[in-house]
Amino acid sequence: MDVFIARQPIFDRNLHIYGYELLYRQGQDNSFSGIDDNRATVELIYNSFVVFGMHDLTDDAKAFINFSKDLVDSDIPSLLPNHNVVLEILERKEVVQSTVEACKRVREMGYLVALDDFVFDQSYLPLIETADIIKIEYPAVNEELQRKLIKKFHTKVKFVAEKIETREEFLRAYEMGYDYFQGYFFSKPSIINSKEIVSLNSNILKIIQELKMPEPNYAVIGNIVQSDLGLTYKIFKLANSIYFGTKNKINSIPQALAHLGLKELYRWSSIIMLKDLQNIENAELIKLSLIRGKLMELLASELGDKMSSSEFFFTGMFSSIDVLLNKSMEQVLQSLSLSDHVKLALLGQDNKQRRLLNFIIDFENAQWSEVENQNLINKLGIKRFMLLYVEAIKWTRSLDY
Repeated sequence: MDVFIARQPIFDRNLHIYGYELLYRQGQDNSFSGIDDNRATVELIYNSFVVFGMHDLTDDAKAFINFSKDLVDSDIPSLLPNHNVVLEILERKEVVQSTVEACKRVREMGYLVALDDFVFDQSYLPLIETADIIKIEYPAVNEELQRKLIKKFHTKVKFVAEKIETREEFLRAYEMGYDYFQGYFFSKPSIINSKEIVSLNSNILKIIQELKMPEPNYAVIGNIVQSDLGLTYKIFKLANSIYFGTKNKINSIPQALAHLGLKELYRWSSIIMLKDLQNIENAELIKLSLIRGKLMELLASELGDKMSSSEFFFTGMFSSIDVLLNKSMEQVLQSLSLSDHVKLALLGQDNKQRRLLNFIIDFENAQWSEVENQNLINKLGIKRFMLLYVEAIKWTRSLDY
């Protein structure tokens, strides 16, 4: 059975990554019942650990994996490392004693147990006693009931607020006492009247604009770099990094620029600019943007569009720049020297860059039916796509040069 693996981050109260829920498709009809459920989980585990590598998928954070009642009561959990795997149990029917006993056994083996999509019922009390984490769909459950559940059980279990869509929802859930948060709130515009709107680094913009000239001038770029202490440090560190494989120490800006070359300088200037915007609230969104950019570049090259792969890279990398700057995309693009193809894609107009970006966004959101309806998977194959996805994650992790 073919399985996609997407990951959705779970944050702690300081907005640090606590873990990733690994998401998968469960069959051609995308059903969530019967044998398909068990087979999909087994396939997910196999692909995560054997094919792609759990370390690369989760950066050693907790991995939340869905388990049916049958699989919890099997030997499958014992195959997984107990220090970073959380077993998610979905129980929509009356709790049976065998499930409670199975959860007790895996906890004794050192695993964390999470109850997914939890809706309280008195019959669930024995199951709560065996759980470490309770996940509640924040929009679907009455807020007063959520408060009562957290107040009653917070000394025994940790609570995850799922499907948090906005900063306002995050703040309300935070105030309720939730320990962890999951959803797309980090990728939504953070509109706070008292907050100063972030701006792009003007020196980086000057460099990018010079690089877009028909004949870029290294001397002009060098003067811009040397006028900015922080930028000088970053360029030196980048040019001397093991990533670029230089054997001799680079100790001048002209030498550093020549070593990097125009193409890499353009790419890395953009990356530096994006990372300069990073703060604790948007760190995961910036990481996601970088993964998108690299994945789009890899996919374009793989599918025979290598000559314009940089346009795919910048489409993915700047796909959330409007959110990061709290401005409209139209406003942001006025200050970015990007090709017309990239600008049209970022504005939502249909072209090959936009279609590939939409595909990746559907994949991130685990919209498997939308993913499968596109020809890309038929051309590339699921396994090859997932290998490129993991490569993009690894590349992004390497950027802390």
